[in-house]
Amino acid sequence: GPLMQGMGIIGDLFGAGKMFLPQVIKSARVMKKAVAVLTPFMEEEKRAAALLSGEDPNQPKYNGVVLMATVKGDVHDIGKNIVGVVLGCNNYKVIDMGVMVPCEKILERALAEKVDIIGLSGLITPSLDEMVHVAEQMKIRGMTIPLMIGGATTSKRHTAVKVCTKFDNGVIHVLDASRSCTVVSSILSKEKRSYLEDIKDEYTEIREEYYATLIDKKWKTLAQAQSKKPTIDWSLVPPKPKFIGNLMIKEHPISEIIEYIDWTPFFQVYQLRGKYPNRDYPAIFKDARVGEEARKLFEEAKEMLEWVVKENILKASGVVGIWPANSVGDDIEVYTSEKRDEVACKFYGLRQQLDIAETTYWCQGDFIAPKGVAPDYIAAFANT
Repeated sequence: GPLMQGMGIIGDLFGAGKMFLPQVIKSARVMKKAVAVLTPFMEEEKRAAALLSGEDPNQPKYNGVVLMATVKGDVHDIGKNIVGVVLGCNNYKVIDMGVMVPCEKILERALAEKVDIIGLSGLITPSLDEMVHVAEQMKIRGMTIPLMIGGATTSKRHTAVKVCTKFDNGVIHVLDASRSCTVVSSILSKEKRSYLEDIKDEYTEIREEYYATLIDKKWKTLAQAQSKKPTIDWSLVPPKPKFIGNLMIKEHPISEIIEYIDWTPFFQVYQLRGKYPNRDYPAIFKDARVGEEARKLFEEAKEMLEWVVKENILKASGVVGIWPANSVGDDIEVYTSEKRDEVACKFYGLRQQLDIAETTYWCQGDFIAPKGVAPDYIAAFANT
Protein backbone atom coordinates (compact mmCIF):
# COMPACT_ATOMS: atom_id res chain seq x y z
CA GLY A 1 0.00 0.00 0.00
CA PRO A 2 0.94 3.69 0.30
CA LEU A 3 3.25 3.04 3.28
CA MET A 4 5.37 0.60 1.31
CA GLN A 5 5.38 2.92 -1.68
CA GLY A 6 6.65 5.63 0.65
CA MET A 7 9.42 3.38 1.97
CA GLY A 8 10.32 2.55 -1.63
CA ILE A 9 10.73 6.25 -2.40
CA ILE A 10 12.84 6.64 0.74
CA GLY A 11 15.03 3.76 -0.42
CA ASP A 12 15.48 5.38 -3.84
CA LEU A 13 16.35 8.75 -2.28
CA PHE A 14 18.78 7.09 0.11
CA GLY A 15 20.43 5.20 -2.74
CA ALA A 16 20.75 8.43 -4.72
CA GLY A 17 22.39 10.23 -1.80
CA LYS A 18 19.46 12.63 -1.41
CA MET A 19 18.40 11.21 1.96
CA PHE A 20 20.64 10.20 4.84
CA LEU A 21 20.56 7.24 7.22
CA PRO A 22 19.22 9.19 10.26
CA GLN A 23 16.27 10.30 8.11
CA VAL A 24 15.70 6.72 6.95
CA ILE A 25 15.64 5.52 10.57
CA LYS A 26 13.16 8.23 11.55
CA SER A 27 11.00 7.34 8.55
CA ALA A 28 10.97 3.70 9.66
CA ARG A 29 9.91 4.75 13.16
CA VAL A 30 7.07 6.83 11.72
CA MET A 31 6.05 3.86 9.57
CA LYS A 32 6.09 1.60 12.64
CA LYS A 33 3.76 3.98 14.49
CA ALA A 34 1.49 4.20 11.46
CA VAL A 35 1.35 0.42 11.25
CA ALA A 36 0.48 0.25 14.96
CA VAL A 37 -2.57 2.43 14.25
CA LEU A 38 -3.59 0.35 11.25
CA THR A 39 -2.92 -3.07 12.81
CA PRO A 40 -6.32 -3.46 14.58
CA PHE A 41 -8.10 -2.74 11.29
CA MET A 42 -5.84 -5.12 9.34
CA GLU A 43 -6.34 -7.85 11.95
CA GLU A 44 -10.10 -7.42 11.78
CA GLU A 45 -9.95 -7.62 8.00
CA LYS A 46 -7.91 -10.84 8.14
CA ARG A 47 -10.26 -12.28 10.75
CA ALA A 48 -13.28 -11.56 8.53
CA ALA A 49 -11.54 -13.13 5.54
CA ALA A 50 -10.70 -16.25 7.59
CA LEU A 51 -14.31 -16.65 8.72
CA LEU A 52 -15.52 -16.20 5.17
CA SER A 53 -13.20 -18.95 3.93
CA GLY A 54 -14.10 -21.28 6.82
CA GLU A 55 -10.66 -21.04 8.47
CA ASP A 56 -9.87 -20.55 12.15
CA PRO A 57 -9.78 -16.75 12.67
CA ASN A 58 -7.63 -17.15 15.79
CA GLN A 59 -4.88 -18.90 13.87
CA PRO A 60 -2.51 -16.27 12.43
CA LYS A 61 -1.86 -16.58 8.72
CA TYR A 62 1.37 -15.06 7.46
CA ASN A 63 2.80 -14.66 3.99
CA GLY A 64 5.97 -16.30 5.27
CA VAL A 65 8.36 -16.56 8.22
CA VAL A 66 11.72 -14.78 8.19
CA LEU A 67 14.39 -15.24 10.85
CA MET A 68 16.88 -12.39 11.22
CA ALA A 69 20.01 -11.99 13.32
CA THR A 70 23.11 -9.85 13.59
CA VAL A 71 25.97 -12.36 13.48
CA LYS A 72 28.34 -13.21 16.32
CA GLY A 73 30.80 -10.45 17.14
CA ASP A 74 28.61 -7.64 15.80
CA VAL A 75 26.19 -5.40 17.71
CA HIS A 76 24.83 -3.28 14.87
CA ASP A 77 21.15 -3.70 14.06
CA ILE A 78 19.84 -0.43 12.60
CA GLY A 79 19.22 -1.82 9.11
CA LYS A 80 17.94 -5.14 10.47
CA ASN A 81 15.36 -3.33 12.58
CA ILE A 82 14.13 -1.39 9.55
CA VAL A 83 13.83 -4.64 7.59
CA GLY A 84 11.76 -6.08 10.44
CA VAL A 85 9.34 -3.15 10.27
CA VAL A 86 9.05 -3.35 6.47
CA LEU A 87 8.42 -7.10 6.44
CA GLY A 88 6.02 -6.93 9.38
CA CYS A 89 3.98 -4.34 7.52
CA ASN A 90 3.64 -6.83 4.66
CA ASN A 91 2.27 -9.63 6.83
CA TYR A 92 5.49 -11.59 7.20
CA LYS A 93 6.25 -13.12 10.58
CA VAL A 94 9.67 -11.82 11.65
CA ILE A 95 11.72 -13.65 14.26
CA ASP A 96 14.42 -11.20 15.34
CA MET A 97 17.13 -12.93 17.37
CA GLY A 98 18.93 -9.68 18.14
CA VAL A 99 22.69 -9.07 17.99
CA MET A 100 25.84 -11.10 18.66
CA VAL A 101 24.05 -14.34 17.76
CA PRO A 102 26.23 -17.47 17.33
CA CYS A 103 25.83 -19.55 14.19
CA GLU A 104 24.57 -22.63 16.07
CA LYS A 105 21.72 -20.71 17.69
CA ILE A 106 20.66 -19.16 14.39
CA LEU A 107 20.44 -22.51 12.61
CA GLU A 108 18.80 -24.34 15.51
CA ARG A 109 16.11 -21.67 15.82
CA ALA A 110 15.57 -21.62 12.06
CA LEU A 111 14.90 -25.36 12.03
CA ALA A 112 12.74 -25.27 15.17
CA GLU A 113 10.56 -22.46 13.81
CA LYS A 114 10.45 -23.93 10.28
CA VAL A 115 11.32 -20.54 8.80
CA ASP A 116 11.19 -19.79 5.08
CA ILE A 117 14.22 -17.49 4.96
CA ILE A 118 17.26 -16.68 7.12
CA GLY A 119 18.55 -13.10 7.09
CA LEU A 120 22.05 -12.23 8.36
CA SER A 121 23.14 -8.70 9.18
CA GLY A 122 26.47 -7.11 10.07
CA LEU A 123 28.40 -3.86 9.89
CA ILE A 124 31.98 -4.63 10.86
CA THR A 125 34.43 -6.42 8.56
CA PRO A 126 34.82 -9.62 10.70
CA SER A 127 31.09 -10.18 10.23
CA LEU A 128 31.79 -11.07 6.61
CA ASP A 129 33.78 -14.13 7.68
CA GLU A 130 31.07 -15.10 10.16
CA MET A 131 28.47 -14.99 7.38
CA VAL A 132 30.66 -17.30 5.30
CA HIS A 133 30.85 -19.64 8.31
CA VAL A 134 27.05 -19.67 8.65
CA ALA A 135 26.68 -20.53 4.95
CA GLU A 136 29.19 -23.38 5.32
CA GLN A 137 27.35 -24.78 8.32
CA MET A 138 24.02 -24.59 6.49
CA LYS A 139 25.48 -26.73 3.72
CA ILE A 140 26.98 -29.21 6.18
CA ARG A 141 23.58 -29.61 7.84
CA GLY A 142 21.87 -30.12 4.50
CA MET A 143 19.61 -27.10 4.94
CA THR A 144 17.60 -25.77 2.00
CA ILE A 145 16.45 -22.45 3.48
CA PRO A 146 17.47 -19.46 1.30
CA LEU A 147 19.93 -17.03 2.90
CA MET A 148 19.70 -13.23 2.74
CA ILE A 149 22.82 -11.13 3.37
CA GLY A 150 22.69 -7.45 4.35
CA GLY A 151 24.51 -4.72 6.23
CA ALA A 152 26.82 -1.78 5.57
CA THR A 153 29.98 -3.89 5.23
CA THR A 154 28.41 -6.39 2.86
CA SER A 155 28.34 -6.16 -0.91
CA LYS A 156 27.03 -8.05 -3.91
CA ARG A 157 30.59 -8.91 -4.93
CA HIS A 158 31.57 -10.31 -1.53
CA THR A 159 28.35 -12.33 -1.47
CA ALA A 160 29.07 -13.66 -4.96
CA VAL A 161 32.73 -14.49 -4.33
CA LYS A 162 32.75 -15.66 -0.72
CA VAL A 163 29.27 -16.64 0.49
CA CYS A 164 27.23 -18.19 -2.31
CA THR A 165 30.07 -20.59 -3.14
CA LYS A 166 29.56 -22.16 0.30
CA PHE A 167 25.81 -22.76 0.05
CA ASP A 168 23.86 -24.03 -2.96
CA ASN A 169 20.25 -23.29 -2.07
CA GLY A 170 20.01 -19.56 -2.61
CA VAL A 171 22.12 -16.67 -1.29
CA ILE A 172 20.89 -13.14 -2.01
CA HIS A 173 22.52 -9.83 -1.14
CA VAL A 174 19.97 -7.16 -0.15
CA LEU A 175 21.24 -3.67 -0.94
CA ASP A 176 19.07 -1.81 1.57
CA ALA A 177 16.09 -2.33 3.85
CA SER A 178 13.54 -0.91 1.43
CA ARG A 179 14.37 -3.74 -1.03
CA SER A 180 13.89 -6.55 1.49
CA CYS A 181 10.18 -7.06 0.86
CA THR A 182 10.70 -7.44 -2.89
CA VAL A 183 13.44 -10.04 -2.31
CA VAL A 184 11.40 -12.02 0.23
CA SER A 185 8.26 -12.04 -1.92
CA SER A 186 10.31 -13.22 -4.93
CA ILE A 187 11.90 -16.04 -2.91
CA LEU A 188 8.50 -17.23 -1.68
CA SER A 189 6.70 -16.86 -5.02
CA LYS A 190 5.91 -19.56 -7.56
CA GLU A 191 8.86 -18.26 -9.57
CA LYS A 192 11.28 -18.99 -6.72
CA ARG A 193 13.37 -21.46 -8.73
CA SER A 194 13.85 -19.16 -11.72
CA TYR A 195 14.48 -16.16 -9.44
CA LEU A 196 17.23 -17.97 -7.54
CA GLU A 197 18.70 -19.29 -10.81
CA ASP A 198 18.85 -15.73 -12.17
CA ILE A 199 20.60 -14.56 -8.99
CA LYS A 200 23.01 -17.48 -9.20
CA ASP A 201 23.85 -16.69 -12.84
CA GLU A 202 24.39 -13.01 -11.99
CA TYR A 203 26.69 -13.88 -9.07
CA THR A 204 28.63 -16.36 -11.20
CA GLU A 205 29.32 -13.56 -13.70
CA ILE A 206 30.41 -11.20 -10.89
CA ARG A 207 32.67 -13.90 -9.46
CA GLU A 208 34.32 -14.64 -12.80
CA GLU A 209 34.93 -10.93 -13.40
CA TYR A 210 36.54 -10.67 -9.96
CA TYR A 211 38.78 -13.70 -10.55
CA ALA A 212 39.84 -12.21 -13.88
CA THR A 213 41.22 -9.16 -12.05
CA LEU A 214 43.53 -11.44 -10.03
CA ILE A 215 45.23 -13.01 -13.05
CA ASP A 216 47.53 -10.05 -13.68
CA LYS A 217 48.64 -9.76 -10.05
CA LYS A 218 52.17 -10.84 -9.19
CA TRP A 219 53.40 -11.99 -5.82
CA LYS A 220 56.77 -11.96 -4.11
CA THR A 221 57.91 -15.22 -2.56
CA LEU A 222 57.95 -15.07 1.23
CA ALA A 223 61.76 -15.03 1.21
CA GLN A 224 61.80 -12.14 -1.28
CA ALA A 225 59.31 -10.14 0.79
CA GLN A 226 61.22 -10.83 4.01
CA SER A 227 64.43 -9.61 2.38
CA LYS A 228 62.74 -6.24 1.86
CA LYS A 229 61.59 -5.76 5.46
CA PRO A 230 62.09 -2.23 6.85
CA THR A 231 65.32 -1.17 8.55
CA ILE A 232 64.59 0.34 11.96
CA ASP A 233 66.93 1.95 14.51
CA TRP A 234 66.08 -0.01 17.65
CA SER A 235 68.20 2.28 19.85
CA LEU A 236 65.19 4.60 19.70
CA VAL A 237 62.67 2.27 21.37
CA PRO A 238 60.28 4.03 23.79
CA PRO A 239 61.08 4.00 27.53
CA LYS A 240 60.02 1.11 29.75
CA PRO A 241 56.31 1.29 30.70
CA LYS A 242 55.39 2.45 34.20
CA PHE A 243 53.80 -0.93 34.91
CA ILE A 244 53.90 -4.47 33.52
CA GLY A 245 50.85 -6.74 33.64
CA ASN A 246 47.15 -5.88 33.82
CA LEU A 247 45.52 -2.72 35.16
CA MET A 248 41.81 -2.68 35.97
CA ILE A 249 39.89 0.58 35.53
CA LYS A 250 36.49 0.28 37.17
CA GLU A 251 33.50 2.59 36.67
CA HIS A 252 35.40 5.49 35.16
CA PRO A 253 33.27 8.69 35.00
CA ILE A 254 31.26 8.75 31.77
CA SER A 255 31.31 12.56 31.79
CA GLU A 256 35.11 12.52 31.42
CA ILE A 257 35.06 9.88 28.66
CA ILE A 258 32.61 11.99 26.64
CA GLU A 259 35.25 14.70 26.32
CA TYR A 260 37.44 12.27 24.34
CA ILE A 261 34.82 10.97 21.88
CA ASP A 262 36.03 10.91 18.27
CA TRP A 263 32.85 11.99 16.51
CA THR A 264 34.06 11.33 12.95
CA PRO A 265 33.38 7.53 13.06
CA PHE A 266 29.99 8.31 14.62
CA PHE A 267 28.96 10.25 11.54
CA GLN A 268 30.45 7.57 9.29
CA VAL A 269 28.27 4.89 10.90
CA TYR A 270 25.26 6.97 9.89
CA GLN A 271 26.79 7.32 6.42
CA LEU A 272 27.19 11.08 6.74
CA ARG A 273 30.39 11.96 4.89
CA GLY A 274 31.34 15.49 3.98
CA LYS A 275 33.63 16.44 1.12
CA TYR A 276 37.17 17.66 1.71
CA PRO A 277 37.96 19.93 3.54
CA ASN A 278 34.69 19.35 5.44
CA ARG A 279 35.05 15.58 5.74
CA ASP A 280 35.71 15.17 9.48
CA TYR A 281 34.30 16.55 12.73
CA PRO A 282 33.77 19.44 13.38
CA ALA A 283 34.27 20.69 9.80
CA ILE A 284 31.49 18.34 8.62
CA PHE A 285 28.95 20.86 9.94
CA LYS A 286 30.08 23.26 7.18
CA ASP A 287 29.47 20.74 4.40
CA ALA A 288 26.79 21.93 1.98
CA ARG A 289 25.27 18.48 1.48
CA VAL A 290 25.35 16.74 4.88
CA GLY A 291 26.22 19.55 7.30
CA GLU A 292 22.68 20.35 8.43
CA GLU A 293 21.75 16.71 9.03
CA ALA A 294 25.07 16.08 10.82
CA ARG A 295 24.35 18.99 13.17
CA LYS A 296 20.89 17.61 13.99
CA LEU A 297 22.30 14.16 14.68
CA PHE A 298 25.08 15.61 16.82
CA GLU A 299 22.63 17.56 19.00
CA GLU A 300 20.46 14.46 19.45
CA ALA A 301 23.52 12.42 20.43
CA LYS A 302 24.62 15.01 22.99
CA GLU A 303 21.12 15.06 24.44
CA MET A 304 21.21 11.27 24.81
CA LEU A 305 24.64 11.39 26.45
CA GLU A 306 23.39 13.95 28.97
CA TRP A 307 20.53 11.58 29.80
CA VAL A 308 22.98 8.65 30.17
CA VAL A 309 25.09 10.64 32.65
CA LYS A 310 22.14 12.04 34.58
CA GLU A 311 20.38 8.70 34.98
CA ASN A 312 23.63 6.75 35.49
CA ILE A 313 22.56 4.34 32.72
CA LEU A 314 26.04 3.03 31.87
CA LYS A 315 29.08 2.02 33.88
CA ALA A 316 32.41 2.18 32.07
CA SER A 317 35.05 -0.34 33.08
CA GLY A 318 38.08 -1.70 31.32
CA VAL A 319 41.40 -3.45 31.62
CA VAL A 320 44.70 -2.61 29.93
CA GLY A 321 47.62 -5.00 29.78
CA ILE A 322 51.28 -4.33 28.93
CA TRP A 323 53.68 -7.25 28.58
CA PRO A 324 57.30 -7.84 27.55
CA ALA A 325 57.53 -8.84 23.89
CA ASN A 326 59.99 -9.27 21.04
CA SER A 327 59.74 -10.23 17.41
CA VAL A 328 61.16 -13.51 16.15
CA GLY A 329 61.14 -13.38 12.36
CA ASP A 330 57.67 -12.27 11.33
CA ASP A 331 56.08 -13.38 14.61
CA ILE A 332 55.78 -11.72 18.02
CA GLU A 333 56.56 -13.59 21.24
CA VAL A 334 54.89 -12.34 24.43
CA TYR A 335 56.70 -13.22 27.67
CA THR A 336 55.55 -13.93 31.19
CA SER A 337 58.19 -11.68 32.76
CA GLU A 338 61.05 -9.29 32.08
CA LYS A 339 63.43 -12.27 32.02
CA ARG A 340 61.90 -13.12 28.62
CA ASP A 341 62.71 -16.78 29.04
CA GLU A 342 59.14 -18.11 29.05
CA VAL A 343 56.72 -17.49 26.17
CA ALA A 344 53.15 -16.84 27.28
CA CYS A 345 51.77 -16.71 23.72
CA LYS A 346 52.77 -15.95 20.16
CA PHE A 347 51.15 -13.69 17.56
CA TYR A 348 51.81 -14.90 14.02
CA GLY A 349 52.58 -12.19 11.48
CA LEU A 350 51.60 -12.12 7.82
CA ARG A 351 53.99 -10.18 5.58
CA GLN A 352 52.88 -8.26 2.52
CA GLN A 353 53.68 -10.25 -0.62
CA LEU A 354 51.68 -8.57 -3.37
CA ASP A 355 54.25 -7.23 -5.82
CA ILE A 356 53.51 -3.53 -6.18
CA ALA A 357 57.08 -2.41 -6.92
CA GLU A 358 57.62 -1.12 -3.37
CA THR A 359 61.03 -1.02 -1.68
CA THR A 360 59.57 -2.20 1.65
CA TYR A 361 57.17 -5.04 2.44
CA TRP A 362 55.68 -4.77 5.93
CA CYS A 363 54.57 -7.18 8.64
CA GLN A 364 53.13 -6.42 12.08
CA GLY A 365 56.18 -8.08 13.64
CA ASP A 366 58.33 -5.28 12.18
CA PHE A 367 56.99 -2.87 14.79
CA ILE A 368 58.38 -4.87 17.75
CA ALA A 369 62.12 -4.97 18.47
CA PRO A 370 63.80 -8.29 17.52
CA LYS A 371 64.68 -10.70 20.29
CA GLY A 372 68.17 -10.06 21.63
CA VAL A 373 68.37 -6.57 20.09
CA ALA A 374 66.33 -4.45 22.50
CA PRO A 375 63.65 -4.93 25.16
CA ASP A 376 60.21 -4.09 23.82
CA TYR A 377 56.58 -4.41 24.91
CA ILE A 378 53.10 -5.06 23.54
CA ALA A 379 49.78 -3.89 24.90
CA ALA A 380 46.10 -4.73 24.62
CA PHE A 381 42.88 -3.50 26.17
CA ALA A 382 39.27 -4.49 26.61
CA ASN A 383 36.40 -2.37 27.83
CA THR A 384 32.72 -2.59 28.57
